[in-house]
Amino acid sequence: MSTTKEIIDAARSEYLDDIILPYLWSNEELLRALNEALNEWTKETLCLQDSSTEAICKILLLSNQYTYDMDSRIVLIRRGRLVTGYPHLNIRDEPWMNDNLFAWETRTGTPCHIIPDYESGKLRTVPYFNTDGYFSGTMTADDVTKTFTLAGQGFSTYLAVGNQVDIAGTLNDGVFTVASVAADSFTVDEAVQTETVATVVRKVRDTLLLSVTRLPLSQLTIGAWQTQSPEIVSTDHNKLISGILRKAYLKRDSQTFDPKAAETHRLLFERDKGKAKTARDRLRHPAQILRPDAGTV
Repeated sequence: MSTTKEIIDAARSEYLDDIILPYLWSNEELLRALNEALNEWTKETLCLQDSSTEAICKILLLSNQYTYDMDSRIVLIRRGRLVTGYPHLNIRDEPWMNDNLFAWETRTGTPCHIIPDYESGKLRTVPYFNTDGYFSGTMTADDVTKTFTLAGQGFSTYLAVGNQVDIAGTLNDGVFTVASVAADSFTVDEAVQTETVATVVRKVRDTLLLSVTRLPLSQLTIGAWQTQSPEIVSTDHNKLISGILRKAYLKRDSQTFDPKAAETHRLLFERDKGKAKTARDRLRHPAQILRPDAGTV
């Protein structure tokens, strides 16, 4: 495993001949090039699969809501399933929906299709959950009793102890667990701030779990460069050096600008990405790799 510092040091000593202070390329410049190369590597090779990072792979589905924020690190959604509903959701796009499902935009029910990037950075469910468990109005929140109150809502019709609700538009924005419920109020387990304000409450109807390919969870930093490593297999760490060099050699300075060297390393980086894609396909789809039939060799 190579640390961020080791990769940058290798780029300096083995290629850039830039090992004496003051450096021709600052650490920050080479780090930016490394992060750019790493993001490109993971995006194009689809090497980082994830189904367990909750911030990326878990979305709470709410009453009367059809679009949800999709984590910006997601490159591709491979699979989606509901915790209590459909075990496998179809991944679609708008043209398919238009051709195959009449009035799909207004359908309510348990989701069975998802449209990634329906709006920029958002995911849409089709159908979407109806208004059961959706409440809005000027509610009063009490920090002592942890109670939300609004007359005439009929909370007890749709909420039960243990349900989760998403509260928006207030100081109490977030997800809460219902501790008790009455017709005009409900209490929660979590701390509450006192206020009376226009509030939207949506019941959590199900949970969407995604399997995705993604970008790195975090970018490499100077502050952690002696311990932090790129989030790809260690045997590919050195392949990122060409990604650094293709940008480093384009720095507009008489001692650094070398477009021919930049192009050479760009081609090397493209070659290595291609090899990584082939290796990925061989590992994940062995049945699709051509080989002689058993007994013929």
